[in-house]
Amino acid sequence: MSSNPSLQETTPRRRLFADLRIGSKLGIGFGVLVVLIFLSAAISFSYSDLAADQIRTTETVRVPTALLASKAQTNLLRMLADVRGYLFLGDPEYRDFYFESSRNFENDLSQLKGKSSDLGPGGNERLNDLQAFYREWDVLPGQLFDLRDDQLDREPAYEKLATDGVLYAGNVIVSMNQMIDQQGQREPTDRNLALMSDMANFQGNFSAMLSALRGYVTTRNRIYRGEYEVNLVDNNNAWRRLTDQRDLLTPAQQELLDAIGENRDKFLAMPDDIFTILEDDKLWRKDLALFTDEAVPVTDEMSRSLDELVQDQQRALQDDLEAGLQALQTANTLIVVTGLLALVFSLWMWYLSRQTIALPVSRLTRVAERIRSGDLEAQASVEARDEIGILAATFNGMTSKLRDTLFQVRWEKKRADDLLDVVIPIGVELSTEKDFNRLLEKMLLEAKSFCRADSGILYMTTPQDELEFVIVRSDSLNLAMGGTTGLKPPYPPVLLNATQEETPSSVRIALQVARSGETVNLQDAAELGREELWSGDAKDQTLSGYRIRSLLALPLKNVDGKTLGVMELINPRDAETSELVSFDVNLQRMMESFSSLAVAALEAFAREQKLKSEIQQLRIEIDHSKRQKQVSEIVDSDFFKDLSVRAREMRKRQSGGTEKE
Repeated sequence: MSSNPSLQETTPRRRLFADLRIGSKLGIGFGVLVVLIFLSAAISFSYSDLAADQIRTTETVRVPTALLASKAQTNLLRMLADVRGYLFLGDPEYRDFYFESSRNFENDLSQLKGKSSDLGPGGNERLNDLQAFYREWDVLPGQLFDLRDDQLDREPAYEKLATDGVLYAGNVIVSMNQMIDQQGQREPTDRNLALMSDMANFQGNFSAMLSALRGYVTTRNRIYRGEYEVNLVDNNNAWRRLTDQRDLLTPAQQELLDAIGENRDKFLAMPDDIFTILEDDKLWRKDLALFTDEAVPVTDEMSRSLDELVQDQQRALQDDLEAGLQALQTANTLIVVTGLLALVFSLWMWYLSRQTIALPVSRLTRVAERIRSGDLEAQASVEARDEIGILAATFNGMTSKLRDTLFQVRWEKKRADDLLDVVIPIGVELSTEKDFNRLLEKMLLEAKSFCRADSGILYMTTPQDELEFVIVRSDSLNLAMGGTTGLKPPYPPVLLNATQEETPSSVRIALQVARSGETVNLQDAAELGREELWSGDAKDQTLSGYRIRSLLALPLKNVDGKTLGVMELINPRDAETSELVSFDVNLQRMMESFSSLAVAALEAFAREQKLKSEIQQLRIEIDHSKRQKQVSEIVDSDFFKDLSVRAREMRKRQSGGTEKE
């Protein structure tokens, strides 16, 4: 069989595809194209559906949530503005606006709570913070409104002036009016009139001082404080003049003057506290302080939470829009990519189909034409293991079979010629051989030479039912024992009925042939698991290590079917390459024919030897009869009888007694 270099060269490059069947190739090609088409459609549908989901999420979740958060933020700002407007203006309309904004804000919070599943972890956390801050805020507007409606409660400075201040100042003015009235009843002298003028001046300054202090308390305008301080200086001067003229007063007026001094001192002790309160932005109005210290921080936190919530929703809205856009862009990109892949794969499939189907078919057609024209040396390139490759291999096998058939015909003709020209003459030559050892040796050597065997062994059966080594020859071992060498093989005989355990491994096949009378042709000992090391007795290592590749064991049977011996031929070599080969069936048959001729020669030799032995035995028997006749004639003579009598008498005398029989 010829080698296939094309297959060896092609397989590494296109093994994954070229070795497939044509149906598989077409199926894979169309299957991949269908998969790419469906993949493109599936990708388009998947990403389009994803974009649609993002848009639906944006429309149904993100936009409403963001708008709701923005609406809540607007209502929060309105609430704060309404509270601030009522605190500064006191218009009841702002209070009504606040309650309306508050209801709207609470409704917004309720709707946001209903969408908590759409807000995400961060949005829900901010919504919870917003609700907690609103609970803190919810109690403040009522307090602020109550403070705004009660001036005494909301303004500590006004409370001091309107309660204790008005009381002390009123007592001063009332007492001074009484003093003036009493002074008017006195004699209108210049001194009394001057004293009344001082009383009126004191009363006027004190009233102006009280009026300025009231204006400062209600407006926090520092002009009123300046007026108060100017009138205080004038009032202090008027008070000193009155106290300096105490002796000019009546006892009743002196009592009133003492009461006026006591109430005046209490009144004058109040403005410093009032000024401290008025000039502190956090003290002069409790409602504004409460609004600034508690309401504003809470509203700032609510505004911050709402801002973050709105920003989160806006970011989510933006992310959803970007995700939808990205999904659409990805879908378009993947559709283009899968389309290009389908195009590239189609071109690749066209190229591979041309390389692995069209061109090989064309080349195979040309080879078929050459074969049809009688060129049996034509070889198709086996480029793959598909149907085309199988067909190419079939073509090659067909041509190889034709070549082998022609070669076999020639070889069989040569063997037939050899049978006529070599084997039969060898058989005739063996039949004329008169030396038994030479006859056996010639049998083995001629068979070994005809088969070009490396080694050969001839076994013979013995009358003791043993199989005995007779001749051993090996070219590779340069070994020759038995036959005309005079060197007896050192291997002990083996009983024909010996067990497998008692039989050396190298003799088992010969023993099997001797028992069965059937030929054993061991084609490949290694493949059959029966490769043996040809070794003999443990004392003789001459054949140790000889490895059997193939073996032909032939029984030497006579016409009665009795096995006279076994001839083993080992490791034949090819006539041209000298490589180890196996014994084919035809060679086996020729050797069986040769063994029949050899057995015939062996039996002819045995018959001749037996005849010679019988003739020799007959000669011996004839000579023995002659000698007996001569002895009988001697014994029957008178001389022999007389000699016998004398011999008995001599023995009798020597023994001194009677002769025993």
